[in-house]
Amino acid sequence: MSEVMMKMKIECVVFDTSALLLMFTRGLRIIDQVIELVNSPIIPVVPYPILNELMKLSKLGRPGIARASGNALNYIISNFSIASATGSPDDSVVAVSREYGCIAVTCDMKLLKRLRQMDVRAIYLRASADRLESNFE
Repeated sequence: MSEVMMKMKIECVVFDTSALLLMFTRGLRIIDQVIELVNSPIIPVVPYPILNELMKLSKLGRPGIARASGNALNYIISNFSIASATGSPDDSVVAVSREYGCIAVTCDMKLLKRLRQMDVRAIYLRASADRLESNFE
């Protein structure tokens, strides 16, 4: 293993529902953009309440959201770690991010404001550019 690889930090990255749905409603390559912003390998994580929210949306959401939620669930099961957490979906993103020092990915401005107030590193959608940005270097 190269010296560069040995020194590279692997980042835990927690995704909320809004960020996950972007992959399947707008076709954005969220994971690739996150890796580029973080500039290191990542462990993508979804808290259990986010999984539950996607399950509900896949059954009860409008047709486009239901389909995107189902696709997101299939993708998560194959590619993400699931974090044990309780509370609301937003609370679980905050809790997992703080407890494990993870970066949070969201498109929810209310959640982003909460994360900033708690000094949690966050990645969010810059709507005007249709790209993700971070609140850290």
